[in-house]
Amino acid sequence: MKKLAVIISVLLALTVFSWNGTIYIWDFPAWNEDGDNYGWIKKMIAEFEESHPGVNIRLTEIPWSGGDKKLDLAVASRNWPDITRGPLKAHYAAKEVLVPVDEFISNKGDYYEAALLGASYKGKLYGFPFYMTTKVVFINLDLFKKRGVEVPTLNDPWTFDEFMEAAKTLTFDEDGDGKVDYFGFAASGFPAPDNVHLWPFLLSYGGKLFEEKDGKLRCVIYNQKNIEALKWLKELFQKYAPPYMAAYGDADAYNLFRSGKVAIYVTGTWAVPAFRRANLNFDIVAYPVKNKGDRIWSIGDVSSYQIFLQKDEKKLKTIVEFVKYITSAEQQKNLTKYGQFPTLKPAGDIYKEDPLMQKAAIISQHNYIIPPNPAKDKILEVISREIQMVLLGKENPETALKKAQDMANKLLEKF
Repeated sequence: MKKLAVIISVLLALTVFSWNGTIYIWDFPAWNEDGDNYGWIKKMIAEFEESHPGVNIRLTEIPWSGGDKKLDLAVASRNWPDITRGPLKAHYAAKEVLVPVDEFISNKGDYYEAALLGASYKGKLYGFPFYMTTKVVFINLDLFKKRGVEVPTLNDPWTFDEFMEAAKTLTFDEDGDGKVDYFGFAASGFPAPDNVHLWPFLLSYGGKLFEEKDGKLRCVIYNQKNIEALKWLKELFQKYAPPYMAAYGDADAYNLFRSGKVAIYVTGTWAVPAFRRANLNFDIVAYPVKNKGDRIWSIGDVSSYQIFLQKDEKKLKTIVEFVKYITSAEQQKNLTKYGQFPTLKPAGDIYKEDPLMQKAAIISQHNYIIPPNPAKDKILEVISREIQMVLLGKENPETALKKAQDMANKLLEKF
């Protein structure tokens, strides 16, 4: 009888707390699994459905190009999915169509602080952080060796003066025809969508970008440190980068570095697998520091799984359970296949067998995360455009940064 009573209790509990139905997830591509960039999430769905009879999860594959617009249209028509992934869509949080998830995350201490910041808006967490991105400095080891330039380390990063001197030495005419054959530096200055890979130079110089006061985000990019840093960047572009580099996009800078004609290149770690496939002899180092002993800086973003507004509490609990499953520390170990970095400390040192990416992971721990805001994309474009104007020699740093700050704060006034 006792055994029967236990079975009845369990069945009653399942009846009360279980939920049956369909969950809709719109997800972007991830790493390649058996030739399918959606293979991992399909596997997660299959495993969850198997352990939760009666739950059906329907995946809509959306591309990086145009996927956000599709989501915007769905939200505008109030026909949104249950789950999506990406950097926090703060404009959805402002419209109150995302579920605040603080109450569902009891292990906040297990997350890196930057990961929580990147998934929060106005003090509330709106996403389950899954991975972080970061920007790094790529160097061509063959060119460094040929020109006798010392490779900086994470323990002894180069200063701005040493970086500039290296770029100078690595810009040279090899065949003596009076034309430069190799350039010391390349990076996109193009403002669409942004040139945030250049912003760690400002942070490392001691500058500030944003600050929050009385619950309001403000742009503070117009300051003396940033002015000095931008003057330094302008000199770097004009003297040691290919002509008109400030007008080029990241694909152009990438191709120049991949061809072996550029010694230093800044971008995201997404480029690591491509350079490895090209058999390029390269390394990853940190951005320069103003003075020896200063902390290093980089910049990155946080991708999280976000849940849209739900009317059914049981369904919401099932969705939360699924999202926790796919963003767990165990699943974050798979990020080695994606070249990204865990948000959960218990995921451990996932790149311990890959010294290059291990360095990138350390750099990612020094990320500056631009606070999520509904106006974020427009602000990034505004600031990036003004930085490009300086690099092109069309504006001075003082004028450009003042304009950028004023325009950014005008956009922020609404929020």
